Amino acid sequence: MLETPEELSALQALLDRSHGGGGAHLGSIVTDERRLTALQVANYLQGVKHVAFATVNSRGEPMVAALDGWFLHGQFIASTAAGALRVQHVRRNSAVSLVHMVGDEVGIWVHGTARLARREEPLIQEYDRLATAAYGTSPYSWGDDIAVMPVEARVMFAYAPDPSKYP
Repeated sequence: MLETPEELSALQALLDRSHGGGGAHLGSIVTDERRLTALQVANYLQGVKHVAFATVNSRGEPMVAALDGWFLHGQFIASTAAGALRVQHVRRNSAVSLVHMVGDEVGIWVHGTARLARREEPLIQEYDRLATAAYGTSPYSWGDDIAVMPVEARVMFAYAPDPSKYP
C-alpha cells in the first residue's frame, strides 16, 4: 500500500462525503455494513486492476472503454495511447467516471476529472516504476506517446456485500 496516513484520511473523508450524498436508492444498496473503508480500498487496489473508464464525446454522449487502472496515493490512474479517442475527450472535457468491479463481490467507482500528466511528475514516475515491474517493460516503451491520466475524484463509492473479505 502506497498511501500515507494523510492520504488515507483524505480518502476516508471522500468516501464518507460521497456516501452521504449518494441518494436513497444507492444508500439502500451501499449500506454502512457494505461499505469499504479507505484502508480496505487502498489494500485491495494494490497493483493493476481492470477498470471501465468513461468519458464524454463532443456530442455529450458517454463513451466507455476497458483500461488498466492503478490506485496510487489515494487516486486512480489510467493510461492509454495518446491518440486514443478517450484522450481527445479528456482534452475537451475532463469529466470522467471510472469503475472497477468483480461481479457482485466488490465495486469501487468514482466520478471526477482526469488530467493529462507529464512523465516527469513524481506520481507518474512512481506509476511507471510499478507498471514496469508488473508488465516487464515501461508503458512508455510501447509506442511513441502514452497518455497517463490521474483522476481527481469528486465522489467515490466502495461496496462489498461482505467487507470482511477485504482486510
